[in-house]
Amino acid sequence: MAIKIFDLFHVYNKKTDIENVALKGVSLDLGDHFFAALVGKTGSGKSTLAQHLNYLLKPNSGSIEIEDFKISSNKKEMKKFKPLNLRKKVGYLFQFSENQLFSETVLKEVSFGPKNFGVKEQELKDVAIEALKKVGIDESFYERSPIELSGGEKRRIAIASVLASKPNILILDEPTAGLDAEGKENLISLLKTLYNEGISIILITHDMDVVYSCCETVIEMKDGNIVSNKETYEFFNEKKNDSTYVIPEIFKFCSVFKKESIKKCRNMNELLEALSNE
Repeated sequence: MAIKIFDLFHVYNKKTDIENVALKGVSLDLGDHFFAALVGKTGSGKSTLAQHLNYLLKPNSGSIEIEDFKISSNKKEMKKFKPLNLRKKVGYLFQFSENQLFSETVLKEVSFGPKNFGVKEQELKDVAIEALKKVGIDESFYERSPIELSGGEKRRIAIASVLASKPNILILDEPTAGLDAEGKENLISLLKTLYNEGISIILITHDMDVVYSCCETVIEMKDGNIVSNKETYEFFNEKKNDSTYVIPEIFKFCSVFKKESIKKCRNMNELLEALSNE
């Protein structure tokens, strides 16, 4: 599913003393299949932009096209718009989404979303199990309380809850926040698998190691505008002397090599494989 954004504006607390123009005419064209990072300082407009794609926020002006869905500020145009239909296609995972887990069991938790989207009762269990398997949660967890699980396990349950509705696009807000090294590594591996299976992903994050490890493009925001949209290696190559971002160590190490196969390695496994082929 392609995403096209046209001259999008969003204003918080409009016509008040604390008015804040969070998006200032943002335009963006993403292809049919993408793994994009949305980066920038806090307050740059990242989450505001992403929440328009799920119709959690409504534009003050401008429009968005996501396949057959059109979002605009025109009330007449939006009169027949059904947000639920869009949200089935565009899944959104909030930061620390595991804090929103509320069901008695893992299976019931993951069944909740598809049930709201109209999946029949007899199909719910199969849909939930399929999603749980995708995130590496086996049947020994199904009847356990989500609250009792580790932080990484809870995060995977939260992702499974979104995947159970079978979205084409997955938006994740700071998905590695609060995870230990192992939890982060497992999550990165999961996101790569989902992308390779055909799900498009938008990752809102300050974690540059995650961006470099798995994203194909980097969209940078500043003061409510998109200031760059580049291939991942090109983005970091431009920013290597810029103190705005913490440049990944693997990038700094590999970029000194002249050979492309080594220069653009994104993790230690890729680097070891490239060196072994020399």
